[in-house]
Amino acid sequence: MLHTRIALWHPPYRSLTRRIMRTKRKIVPLGAFCLIAALCLPAQQQPARNDAENARGNSDSLADLSPENRALFDAVRDAAEQGRDADVFADGLKLLPALKPDSALANFITQLTAGAAIETGDTSDALTLLKPLADAHPMDWHPAALLARAYAESSDQALRDQQIAHLLDLHKQTSDPDFAKLHVFPIEKAKLRSGYAVFLYPFEPLKPYNTYLVALIYTSDGKADYRLELGSEDADQAFFKPKKPGERRFSIDSYRKNGTNANWPETQALYGFVDGVFDYDRMRDLMVRAANGEALPRK
Repeated sequence: MLHTRIALWHPPYRSLTRRIMRTKRKIVPLGAFCLIAALCLPAQQQPARNDAENARGNSDSLADLSPENRALFDAVRDAAEQGRDADVFADGLKLLPALKPDSALANFITQLTAGAAIETGDTSDALTLLKPLADAHPMDWHPAALLARAYAESSDQALRDQQIAHLLDLHKQTSDPDFAKLHVFPIEKAKLRSGYAVFLYPFEPLKPYNTYLVALIYTSDGKADYRLELGSEDADQAFFKPKKPGERRFSIDSYRKNGTNANWPETQALYGFVDGVFDYDRMRDLMVRAANGEALPRK
């Protein structure tokens, strides 16, 4: 099916040339992208080590918690490690009133609770938790990243784009080595006909093929399946005549583990080409169509 779709988009020799060129690429494996996504998600977040705002006088100590609240903290931590988002959300809401406002521990639990709310589809409560935290700590990338995703999943395009721009600026300016080494952040989870996709937004197009957007595809039972990438290779621009400033030729490609030997390079398939200026909503929708096995529009 993929090869038929390729023929609709480009002459056969271009498809063959593209596949040959792609075999030379040092591809980032699906597992590595999944790890990057996990590092950005709330269950893996830690209070910023270099955050000067986390002063000693404004911090909670676990030793100071009552036995009941310490048990709640342990329950939140264990649930987060096990991916039980509903439990993280419920126990986090119970624990937060007992913590000193704006302390490092309170902020950490707020992030975990808000992230769990997003995962369970409760973007309203997530925004209620995140907005005050992000306003109080505008230079902290943890709430900023979660807030961008909360806006994306609540379909608030204007505030989503504003928050993405803020997060990109933070990444350029950061002195936090953990943040600096990240190349993407999760922006949205989208339902598919079977399973779901987690979209990763690069802080800048990923080299060497200028990847503007990544979609990790999961099965209905939550297992990593394959990934889609929206790239804009410099080589493809030679075959494209832009009609407006800023327009480029983009491609949607899938990458799967080798079915014969998992240690062999991934297999790559070209779904099709998309021309125009990068627009997140348009490109996300086209990648969802590709993941659902639908033909892409010719224009």
